[in-house]
Amino acid sequence: MPIAKLCTWFGIPRRTVYYKPVKAAPKVDPRFAEPIKKMIEEEPSFGYRTVAWLLGFNKNTVQRIFQIKGGQVRKRAVGMRPRIHAVPSVAVAPNERWSTDLARI
Repeated sequence: MPIAKLCTWFGIPRRTVYYKPVKAAPKVDPRFAEPIKKMIEEEPSFGYRTVAWLLGFNKNTVQRIFQIKGGQVRKRAVGMRPRIHAVPSVAVAPNERWSTDLARI
């Protein structure tokens, strides 16, 4: 049975059948991982920023090692926060009600 026909039957693109991951598995340098692991075993409440500061490592390196090893790193949301939309202004005549938005200044 041709792959193209099977993909049509199941409704999936053909490229998913041929997909091969390009990226290699992330590697951790043991000279960074061992002191980080030791410090986390001593003080499990420390986050990656505290560990990086105490060991004198780059915090991005420590964060990456935490993520690879399944540590306690939580990513923050990226982008604009949702705005609160207030009730529309109910003014009977002009120049009665004024408002401004200083959120982007």
